Amino acid sequence: MKKLIFITIILINNLWASSSIGSATAQFLEVNLHAQNMAMGNALTSLTSGASAALVNPAGVVDFYGNDMSKFDTYFSYVNWPADINFGSLNLAYKLGYIGTISINTTYVNYGDELRTTPDNPMGDGTFNISSNSLGLTYGRYLTDKFSFGLTVKMINEDYDGTNYSQFAYDIGTLYRTEFRNMNIGMSILHFSKEAQFSGKFKDYSDKIKLAEGKDSNYENWPLPMTFRTGISMDAISAATYSVRVAFDMIHTNNSSEKYGFGTEFKYLNKFFIRGGYQFGSDIEGLSAGLGTRMMGISIDYAFTTMEYFGGRHRFAIGYSF
Repeated sequence: MKKLIFITIILINNLWASSSIGSATAQFLEVNLHAQNMAMGNALTSLTSGASAALVNPAGVVDFYGNDMSKFDTYFSYVNWPADINFGSLNLAYKLGYIGTISINTTYVNYGDELRTTPDNPMGDGTFNISSNSLGLTYGRYLTDKFSFGLTVKMINEDYDGTNYSQFAYDIGTLYRTEFRNMNIGMSILHFSKEAQFSGKFKDYSDKIKLAEGKDSNYENWPLPMTFRTGISMDAISAATYSVRVAFDMIHTNNSSEKYGFGTEFKYLNKFFIRGGYQFGSDIEGLSAGLGTRMMGISIDYAFTTMEYFGGRHRFAIGYSF
């Protein structure tokens, strides 16, 4: 436990020291695909559970929503981004009893065909394809009856018309559950990795000397968008048939300014959910809302988030525990 806290402190210090806006690759990792999380203003670090927890805090993978008897949990989510870019995520989790819980998770992006332009053909010279994806394996376990941790090892891949890289990255998370008003405290660090470098070379038209000598340049090294999340949540109102949950998150990345998420969830009969939230500090995202239902092991979630200049975004997710 002491070693885990020490490692976490080191990672947080490195993250704050390396913060530089607009300086990371693998930007697709910053588009969160957890529908409940985004409906609640990106404030689910202390509440996420089941297979979908790998998207926010891997420590939550040990709990399957509302059903301790289930062994398998699945989660699929989708969002259409501006410029007809499609994001999707598929997550599968399996409980291994006292050993812990494992999860396989993947995120992909479909950019569609892009127009290739060159100095000789600035109006277009055919098309090319861009692909980005990640594939991860998560392990989570209770260390006490109230405290769990989770670790994800994943491979990040990006390919831009044959120029590509493959890079290992790591997520680590903790989740502490108290008995006071069901208060949870969560922390996660996502996409921790060494810097990535694209393969191949390119013509640097700003370097007149290399251009005159006919020499190509190597691509620079770029960090992944490492993200530190910490959050707290609790029941503001709790009754026999309904409850109101509030959550607050602080989100800091090495690629953008600090953000704060605030969200609330109204739960009725543990089957129907109404959610709302707001992100502070974001340049384009702010208000959010959503709905959800849980019945017979099936979960369906919807989230709407506002995006300045680009209109609203709709996220859809479906899960099944058995």
